[in-house]
This record gives sequence, C-alpha cells and structure tokens, in this order.
Amino acid sequence: MKWKVVLSLLVTSLAAGQTLHFPDLKWKEKDLDHFTIRTKGTGTDPARKYSEKTYEVMLEILPGLERDFEKNEFRTPGGQEAGKEDRFRFTIYLVENGHDFHSCVMIDANRHNWRSGNVQITKQVGNYLDSMNRYLVICKSDPEQSGGGREKDRKEILVHNLGTALMKSRTHQANLPFWMTAGMGYYAEHMVFDRCSIYYLDFEAYYRENPDAKVDARKGGTLGPQESWPRILRKLCKDDKRVSLEKTLAAQIITLSPNESGYIFALNYFMVSTDERRKKYQEFITSIRGNVKPTKDLLLKTMGYGDDASFEKDWYDWMMSSKFK
Repeated sequence: MKWKVVLSLLVTSLAAGQTLHFPDLKWKEKDLDHFTIRTKGTGTDPARKYSEKTYEVMLEILPGLERDFEKNEFRTPGGQEAGKEDRFRFTIYLVENGHDFHSCVMIDANRHNWRSGNVQITKQVGNYLDSMNRYLVICKSDPEQSGGGREKDRKEILVHNLGTALMKSRTHQANLPFWMTAGMGYYAEHMVFDRCSIYYLDFEAYYRENPDAKVDARKGGTLGPQESWPRILRKLCKDDKRVSLEKTLAAQIITLSPNESGYIFALNYFMVSTDERRKKYQEFITSIRGNVKPTKDLLLKTMGYGDDASFEKDWYDWMMSSKFK
C-alpha cells in the first residue's frame, strides 16, 4: 500500500540551536533570511524556493515570529536559547539518499533512545521534525533505497512541516494536539499552493472501504491532492456531513478519516480568517506559551464563545460562504 503521508516524528535534541546537529556528516550550507539550508548530495530546493514563502504566510498570523527570529528570542520547549548568534535561523537538512537519511535517524535515535517502532516508521516516511522546533530533516529520494535514485518533489512536505514547526515555535511546547499541528500544516500548504497534498492516511483506500464518505460519486467529489479543499468541504458542510468541534479537537492519526482531515484544516483556517479572529488566535497561542493546556474550554473562551453550538454556527456558516476559499 502506498501511503501519501507525512509523519513528522518528533525527536528530542539536546544540542544548542543553530549548531551542526549531525556533525559526523559533511554538509553544504546556505543561509537565507530566516533559514539555514544544509544539504548532502543534493540541491537546496525546495527549501530555497518555498521556506521564506512559508515564513511570510505564518508571520501574517503570528507576528511574534519576527522577534523570535530577528531578535533571537526563540526558545526551545525547555526554555533554552537557540544559540548566541544575533538572529535565529531554522535549519532544514536535505539529503539525497536513504543511506544518509538513515544516518541522521540513527544519530538522533541513539542519542535520545527512540523506540524501535519509531525508528522504523521514520525510515519509511523519509522526514521528521525536531521536537525542539529547530530543524527538519527530509530525504529527497526513496528513503528505503540506500543508494538513492530519482529525487521526488518534496515541496508539500516541506511547507506542511514548516507551517507546523513555526506555529509550534511560538508556543514553546514540544507536544501539541494533532488538530493544531496537522491543521496548521494544511493551512500553510493551502496558502502557498492552493491545495492540500499531505495525508496522514491512505485516502483512496479509505474511500474504497467507506463509499458513503464521499461528497458525491463524480470525479473531483472527494478530498484529494488535485482538488480545492474549500470547495469540497463547502459541499460537505451544506450536505450536513459535518464533523463536530468536539470530534475535530479529538482527532488522532490512527482513527482519522478524510473528512476529519478537512475539518481540521477548516478549523485552523477559520480561527485566522479575519483580523479579529487572528488576534484571538494569537491570544490562544500566547496562553499555550504560558503553559496553559490547549483545551476546548480555552479555545472557546479565547475565541469569544460560550459553548460548542455557538462556535459551530459561525464556523459552519463561514465554511458554507464564499469567504472560505
């Protein structure tokens, strides 16, 4: 089974930020305004082309990122500084083949005692995000082929992970609920590419086994990498195929459906869809940064709602409007 998936397995790293996290490997390095790209056996794309675009998307909804990067106010979940440099740069590691990717995986696995299952899944998926929110590692060819091979287009994986990482960096937290991490990754993808392509499950297999989940039987009637998610989700919402706020917030990878993926995206988008909502979302992130758990009660209170029903009314109305695009 081929899974269209990104699983940003989170690893704990103790090294100071903006150091060489894998010093035993030889890297070429290029600095951008907000990113350091380190490559081994490959070029700097897609990072050179899309990382700064993703930063601008996230800066619009999280203006505090500017201080974190420009003034080096970035802190890890443990409160450590990223380094002694004048500014913080997020590091993107790009490797050409599975052998070098596996080397990175095993360095982190041995350093931080990963479980064998996590090591195996990471090797299969071909990318992972540091839980200290400082770096991302991506294999550009088949990660299970040690000799490399034809490089694949990794731009969606890059943007999705950076959207997640930049949001997480503002919270100073290592562990956030799936609806926040995946949802902001989807939001970044949509804003950069006008589509969402990264799955946490096999959509095609799911629809074969659950045909009633489709919007309709026509081509283009399901969520997919070539479709506009707002258009499909608008139809789902109008047809009363809705996912409640409670269920959206409780979504997990192991039980995820395509529709839940869509509503996770729509929820994050709704929360930053106007200037007023964006300010409230920033307050929500600030509360989490202060070690307040991102519960449903906190979300409702910060966004100005007294209960699920009132939130869902505005959320669903927005989803069914032309503003959701």
